[in-house]
Amino acid sequence: MRSNRLTTDAQTSRALRRLAAAASPLILALAAGPALAQTEAETESTVLPTVVVTASGGAVELEDAPATITVVTAEEIAKMGASDVRQVLSRIEGITLGRSGNQTTVQIRGMSERYTLFLVDGKRVSSAPNLFRGNDYDSGWVPVDAIERIEVIHGPMSTLYGSDAMGGVVNIITKKATGKWSGSFTADYTAQENRDAGDEASAGFFISGPLIEDKLSLKIFGGWDRRNADDPTLNPTPTLAGFGEDDDRYADATLTWFADADNEFSLNYGFSRRDHSDFPLERHALSLGHRGTYDFGETDLQLWGDRIHNEYGHGNVAGVDQPNTAYNAGVDGKLVMPVTLGLDQTVTLGASHRYQRIEDEFVLTGGGDTTSSVSQSAIFVEDEIAVTEDFLVTLGGRGDFHENFGSHFSPRIYGVFHVTDNVTLRGGWSTAFKAPTLLENSPNWLQISCGGGCFLVGSDDLDPETSQTVEIGVSYADALWSGAVTLFRNDIEDMIPFPPARTGDPVLATTFSNFVGLDSLGRPIFSYENIDEARTQGIEANVSVRPTETLTISANYTYLDAEAQSGVKRPLIYQPEHSANLALDWQATEALDLSVAVNYVGEQYTSVPTNGNLANATTVDSFVTSDVIASYDVNDHLTVRAGVLNIADKTVTRTIGNDFNVDGRRFFLSTTASF
Repeated sequence: MRSNRLTTDAQTSRALRRLAAAASPLILALAAGPALAQTEAETESTVLPTVVVTASGGAVELEDAPATITVVTAEEIAKMGASDVRQVLSRIEGITLGRSGNQTTVQIRGMSERYTLFLVDGKRVSSAPNLFRGNDYDSGWVPVDAIERIEVIHGPMSTLYGSDAMGGVVNIITKKATGKWSGSFTADYTAQENRDAGDEASAGFFISGPLIEDKLSLKIFGGWDRRNADDPTLNPTPTLAGFGEDDDRYADATLTWFADADNEFSLNYGFSRRDHSDFPLERHALSLGHRGTYDFGETDLQLWGDRIHNEYGHGNVAGVDQPNTAYNAGVDGKLVMPVTLGLDQTVTLGASHRYQRIEDEFVLTGGGDTTSSVSQSAIFVEDEIAVTEDFLVTLGGRGDFHENFGSHFSPRIYGVFHVTDNVTLRGGWSTAFKAPTLLENSPNWLQISCGGGCFLVGSDDLDPETSQTVEIGVSYADALWSGAVTLFRNDIEDMIPFPPARTGDPVLATTFSNFVGLDSLGRPIFSYENIDEARTQGIEANVSVRPTETLTISANYTYLDAEAQSGVKRPLIYQPEHSANLALDWQATEALDLSVAVNYVGEQYTSVPTNGNLANATTVDSFVTSDVIASYDVNDHLTVRAGVLNIADKTVTRTIGNDFNVDGRRFFLSTTASF
């Protein structure tokens, strides 16, 4: 009987299939060509299964994962010349970047960054209360040098992760300690050809090894990233700035105690300070974990918490520091156990509790209390059933119990069918919900807006946002090439507009449905409200081919149709209809690797009136950037990389406030020393 959990037999029997997501009939037709033929023996000797941990209760082979999931490894990241996670994610199908005002955020399947859940080693990170107007910090609490891999789930995963996972999940997994002392140090520099644009530099290290052989291990990593600010003259409109100065610092340490063959304990402390354009956030994180392996199954228990301090604050008064501090804490536990009830099954039982509090004496003033907090608990179950040797069905459900919104149930069903050793069909239906944020839901919260001409206030009349998603896909994979096509549709109800409708005109303000009154100076006040419905749908496709043992060619394409459905139908902003990536990697010699990457971003709206009049909308034209990177292993302990980024010098500069910048031609140099 086939099992979707990792066993030695399963690894051997399924070593010839590697899944990227789903595949098209065209891919299947091409795969039958004699030029791509490969014997089963050849496949088994060259292809190893990829293991993921984000899409189900425990470790599972990628081909069996009950979700559309993409994995990017440390080796692939190194070949990109990427300085942060967002640059890595931008090359994945289904992901777009929201770049309003040069703030770069991650969007999955047409859903804004508010619906993307970021995890670090499975633990959620959230600084939304600290930077309520927008947040591009949560993708960068870990330096690139410390990343083992990134797992991206396309689509909602509320069954396992609850609120905030409506659009998808990004799990940044750090490198593990090894059985002997080893480490690496990386330094790189990126120089702008246009000297009015800011250069970038970074340095990072990773060290791990045993303190007591087979009993106690330690891993430590740290790093520093810096980007100089663009010159004020870079943009054609003097009042609009280019990229500001960024200065990020990191340090992290983990102790792991192997109590015996079945029990493992870990203690982690992490520190990060990220300063983007004089908006510094400082994060301290602590976690304690236990993993156990027993006759009845595997257990995982995590107790975690963090403190995030914003030195600038929400900025109710220009040029004045108004700091705030947010606290996040939680406990997550799960049991994964095999069950045989007529069919082989893997059952995951779990529970969690999460608490969040913010202290802000400058915006939490409406009720005389300068703090606001919320807690929620959940229980969940997933049953992964091997209906046949090649047909796997996952049934899941999660019950959330929110302090302000009561109970909410999120069911899902997902199927994976291996038609042949190379062809896989997959698809499913899932639901998701997102509770209003801590500040959206607090009537004591009062935030200045409209350039000082109006205010936004939280509301305790809000309902959670909900969604339903359907996806279906097909894939082909062997040792020579793989390809996938996935179709998806996501319908969202009770959407909370962010930011809400507002105006500084006190007369016009009275016509707005969310107008709640005037302050003592006659400035209008607006609340958050549930009004919008939205729909995102599209196609994700990818293909990877190895015409020779030393050459790999991969490409992906995304078609996205994202629009607001309430009132007048209108497109969602910062969501290009078409985007694509092409990458070539050539292992020219044993020591020399050459890679080329091309990124296409289609035309996108940057502002759309609520009346749907596109004549008054603003857009940014499509653009293409190309990077060339060479990597040379000087010896077993030293690697040098160099390249040219955006080799064609295609730039985008802001001419109005909703626009964004894209850097021009840059020269990249990096070196890694290891032991």
